Parts: sequence; C-alpha cells; structure tokens
Amino acid sequence: MATSQRIIRIGILVYPGCLLSGAVVPRDVFSIANTLMQLRPPGQQIRLEPVWLSARDQAVENQHGLSFATQPLDGQQLDALMLPGIDHQSAYDITDRIALMTQEQLALRDYLSQGKLLIASCSATCLLANTGMLDGKRATTSWWLAAYFKQQYPKVILEAEELIVQDGNLVSSGGLTSYIDLALWLVAHFCGETLRQLCAKMLVIDANRNSQAPYIATAMIQNQGHIIVERARRWLNKRLDQPWLMGELAEHCHISQRTLLRRFQENVGLSPAQYVQQLRIERAKALLETTKISLEELAGRCGYQDVSSLSKVFKQWTQVTPKEYRQRFGLRS
Repeated sequence: MATSQRIIRIGILVYPGCLLSGAVVPRDVFSIANTLMQLRPPGQQIRLEPVWLSARDQAVENQHGLSFATQPLDGQQLDALMLPGIDHQSAYDITDRIALMTQEQLALRDYLSQGKLLIASCSATCLLANTGMLDGKRATTSWWLAAYFKQQYPKVILEAEELIVQDGNLVSSGGLTSYIDLALWLVAHFCGETLRQLCAKMLVIDANRNSQAPYIATAMIQNQGHIIVERARRWLNKRLDQPWLMGELAEHCHISQRTLLRRFQENVGLSPAQYVQQLRIERAKALLETTKISLEELAGRCGYQDVSSLSKVFKQWTQVTPKEYRQRFGLRS
C-alpha cells in the first residue's frame, strides 16, 4: 500500500529590490534535501515544496532580467515563509527601500498574526523590524548593519555576532549567504538534523558554523562604536532578568572597569548600568503592549525584585506607571 509523502510548503517572498540569490538558492537547497530524502523508507519521507510569493497584484515579479512566477501571499497555506535580503548600497539606502514596501509590511503583519514561522535573512531583518513585530524579541542581521539597526530599531534585542537567532516563530540570520544556513535550518526543523548535515556536505558548507564573529571587520561597521561595547551589549542583553556585577562584565570584555565605563560613555552616552535600565524598560514596554502577564511576572522577567521597583524606574524613563502605560493598549493589568 503506497504511503503519501508529507508536504511542507515554504513560501519565499519576492519583492522589488530583493536579493535574487536569496530568492533562488534556497530552492536549490530544498531540491537537494528532497533528493536525499528519497533514501529514507517511503513512510518516513517528507517533501519540501518551495513557492515564490508576492504581496502585490502582479503574477510575475521581474527583477534585473529574471522573472519569478509568483502566487499571492494572501490565503496561502504555508508551514514557513522566507524573506530574502534587501539589495542595497549603504545602510541608509535600506530606509528608503523599506519606505516603498508598504504592501509587504501589511502582508507580513497579517501573516504573523497567525503565529506562523517566518525566516528573515540578512537585511530583511530590518524589514521585519519595521513592522514592529520584532519589538522586545531577539534577532540578528548582517554584522556590518549592527549600528544602523540599533539606531533604527532600539526595541529589538540585537545579537549581531550570532549567525542564526530564533525567538519563538521568528528566525533571523546574518550576512548575505546566511540564507543557505537558514535553508539548512529549515531542513533540520522539518526533516531532522541528520538530513541537514548531509545537505551541508553536498553543498560543501560548514554545517557547524554559528557565529558571524570570525567575519567581522570592525572598520567596515556602519557608525559602529568600539567592539568592546558590542561585546558588552551582547552579554548584557542575555542577562536582563538577572543580577550582574560590573567586574563580571569587565572580565568578559577583557578590560578594566574604568576602561569599560569610558568606552560606554564615548559610544553610548550612558554607563553600563544606565544602559541596562534602558534595555529593561524597553522590554517591559514591549511586554505591556503585547501580553496580559501580571505586573509581578513582568517585574521578574525584566530583572526587578518587585512591582514597586519596576514602577519607580519605569516612571523615571516614561513619565507614566506600567499600569497607565498598559491602559493605552486596552489591556487590563
């Protein structure tokens, strides 16, 4: 008796100005995965079915001489949606391009409201962040865009040294060719780690790379402060709900506490302690806007011992109490 394959539908959103390789190469990765999948017994086979999609009316997207026979994103039954990066010449060129992608942003908000898996590669994380759906969540992007990203989207917890970051149903990746790593991530997610490793070998890709750090050229980072500050920021972002000591942070950065304070003042305009308060309040605001958790739980998740401590600091930064802030969004405390 024949056993039908399980089909996994993966949409790839094609839009004006997207990186063409990010729209094409993942299909090749999935094709290799499908070929290797045939080595499994029929009852264990899964087929990855990629489809080009558009948030616009036209059925064909023409990009630099290439034509993509797209289907409308609206109404699709998908297991995941991939966003190719944005083709750009400079960091601030991204801002202008995103301003022209109103249709894509509306479509992404609608898609994410269904709680489905979304995968953004390289600079596409900026497009996702611009929808507001990344606020209070962890993400990564191309390492050289780190300073620009933090300036544009301060509510996002950026982990710029990471190659792939998952926060719930949102997955993001670093520099240009990391869309291959994302495609392999999807292979592992739906078909298992063994198949991912086999695909990586076929692609002659290091299946175990997980950081952008070896590729970072500090001098190229747009508006980037000292690399010490970046290392400190990353360490602090992972400990917003925990107590920490200045000495621990300085030791992690391999510098003295005095130098650490000077670097932060030069590049951030705040002390590390003030910076952490800012991060905690931004996390609190995002949780107040999007959840109905109690103020007691909110305080704990943002690193405060009790609601009183949270409320005092929150009001210093926002001029209102957490309860008053939440009422703006029609959510009860």
